[in-house]
Amino acid sequence: MSRPEPARDHRPPRSRAADSPARLRDPAQLSEQMAVLADGSDGGRTGFDQGARDALRWLVKGGPGPLTGVVDPAWIAATAVVRELAAAQDIMYGPPSPWRDYAAGLEQALMWACHATPAPPARPPAGHRSGVPVTRQG
Repeated sequence: MSRPEPARDHRPPRSRAADSPARLRDPAQLSEQMAVLADGSDGGRTGFDQGARDALRWLVKGGPGPLTGVVDPAWIAATAVVRELAAAQDIMYGPPSPWRDYAAGLEQALMWACHATPAPPARPPAGHRSGVPVTRQG
């Protein structure tokens, strides 16, 4: 008597890299940076600081994505980080929005936390439009 064949999955294969947890800095570093962002002279109440803190808190504690609200199971997958980055860039490069500084803080924090940039999130100088290139017309 032969063994039955296992059921075959006819769905296209999913990328293991996309489903794997995002490669993040140490949770202690993320928590330390959250404290730094809360310690500013304004108490960390700027949109930029809040966006950066929300991104780092999401990476440490999980839950719904700060911009998309999507909840991922068990761990923050690389695809979830990309989804939040895309949402932030839609805001930053879209029409004027009161959420632009929040999105810029979130983007910088995610990039740093995922080792894409060496420096932790830092507020842009006063009067600078966060992450949005200035083009001249005329």
